[in-house]
Amino acid sequence: MTLDAVFTVFLYSLSPYWMWLLLLVAMPVLAAIVFRRFSLDSAKRSLFFCGVIGVVVALSAPPLTGSSLSMLNGVADWTLLLLIALCATGYCLLLAAIVVVPRCKPLFEK
Repeated sequence: MTLDAVFTVFLYSLSPYWMWLLLLVAMPVLAAIVFRRFSLDSAKRSLFFCGVIGVVVALSAPPLTGSSLSMLNGVADWTLLLLIALCATGYCLLLAAIVVVPRCKPLFEK
């Protein structure tokens, strides 16, 4: 199978879920807006808030794919759900690091 055929199959398999995938990607972006709005500059609060976003994304992933938490009966299923939570938390932390204004001065400020 060529690489082009692999990408074609991949895109066709994701086509029913595009709206939900965009929503899951938008959740951390909305979290970044919340960071900017409420100025959550404390590292502990930012980490907690990003963790909550990661758990919400992980718990919303099975119903979006037509599954449920009761259908997750293997180690691989739970590992993937944990990885979804960790990746969403990491993505949210990256956005928080970009959006939250640092307390130090810029290098080239006069």
